[in-house]
Amino acid sequence: MTDTPPPSNGHNATHTPSGAAPAADPLTLLATSTDLEDVDFTGLDLRAALKNPAAAPRTFTRCTFTQATLRGAHLAEAVFTDCTAHTADFTGALLDQARIDRGSAAGANFTDADCGDLLCDGADLANTKWSGAMLGGATFTGCRMIGARLTRHRGLGITFTRCNLAVANLNGLSLRGNHLTGIRFTEADLGGVDFRDTTLEDCRLADANLRAADFTGADLCGADLGELTLDLATQLRGAVISPDQAAQISAALGLTVLN
Repeated sequence: MTDTPPPSNGHNATHTPSGAAPAADPLTLLATSTDLEDVDFTGLDLRAALKNPAAAPRTFTRCTFTQATLRGAHLAEAVFTDCTAHTADFTGALLDQARIDRGSAAGANFTDADCGDLLCDGADLANTKWSGAMLGGATFTGCRMIGARLTRHRGLGITFTRCNLAVANLNGLSLRGNHLTGIRFTEADLGGVDFRDTTLEDCRLADANLRAADFTGADLCGADLGELTLDLATQLRGAVISPDQAAQISAALGLTVLN
């Protein structure tokens, strides 16, 4: 006996495998859950889903926000772990007490965002924009921040530890009273930066723009200042330097220091 095939409805429908639930829409997941893993929000506009505070702080693990729009998003106390947010737009977002652990937000825009007490640990933040952002109490540890722009930010108490800020623009930034360890400022724009009473330990300032920076009371004994010239010595006026650094400056001036 030959089996008769089931009647066709005229459509080549794709069936969900038995026992498998259909993949949920990313925006639906964002609206219905505060703990998300491996969700891809690439290129999506998330403003509507994040316009109001969540019932609990959001956590994102290995999620992708590349080129996503999060302007004005409510993300206070949110935790991003191993997430990717290349060129994402966080303009005006509320990221107060948020945390970014590892992952990458290279090229992301944080202009005018509220990032008070933000914690960034081991993240790639190269070429990020922070103009006008509230960064009071923000802490960056072990972050790659090459080419980042931190001009005209608001708030005091920003802290960097073991970060690569080469070619970054920190014009006018206040780092007064900080203990900076392992910071690479190579070729960075440090014009007008307030380094008063700051200790720079294992930091590199070679080829940085130090125009109008204030080093009054700064301890540079443990810093790599690059080639010490008369012009550089003038820009470091008021700083504390080591005997070896002083000898290099004297040599640049053609002077011999006798012991």
